Amino acid sequence: MRAKTAIALALLVVACTDATGPRPTVSPPLAESLASRSIPMLRQSKTAPALETYQLAVWAYVGRASTATVRYVPARGQTVGDTFLRFNIPRNGLVAGANGAALKSGDSILVTLTVDPTSFLVDFQPSGVLFSKTSPATLGFWYGRANQDLNGDGVVDAADEALIQQLSIWYQGAKTTGWSQQPSINDPTRQLVGTAIYHFSQYAVSW
Repeated sequence: MRAKTAIALALLVVACTDATGPRPTVSPPLAESLASRSIPMLRQSKTAPALETYQLAVWAYVGRASTATVRYVPARGQTVGDTFLRFNIPRNGLVAGANGAALKSGDSILVTLTVDPTSFLVDFQPSGVLFSKTSPATLGFWYGRANQDLNGDGVVDAADEALIQQLSIWYQGAKTTGWSQQPSINDPTRQLVGTAIYHFSQYAVSW
């Protein structure tokens, strides 16, 4: 219960700053190649705006918090687009760099998030990065812009609402391995699903 409460607070509190680096875009064909379809994945609605970026760089520090946020392009009447994804690293969260390399106070690494253009799927690099078991990073997806016809039968009904209640975050360490379900929080009233992150992987929203 304490772990779920910590995840919820980290995801729902709006960060004061986003410590982001360069924000290059990724063409849809490259991002699409990330996706393995061995599990059903929550997909973007056809009416959803594009994301502001499909690849985001953020510095992660030892002894300093950082946050990366991916938003949709603002819709008509909006000055800031809806949040799609938020990745939080707490002050004492980062414990190892690429390939598990030891880090000391003041060290930093550049983290890259690459988002699939059609599914609620994100890939984190570099591989081998580790986070604290007591103060982990957190990842949240807001699914208000998702395709609500989860079962794909052409009708949004009670069956889809039941699947929404089952949403959680899954991870895949390598494309040759299967997907595993993460302990997650799912708040349909806020249309938010989140989890604690202890290592880098591909993470997707499924049921």
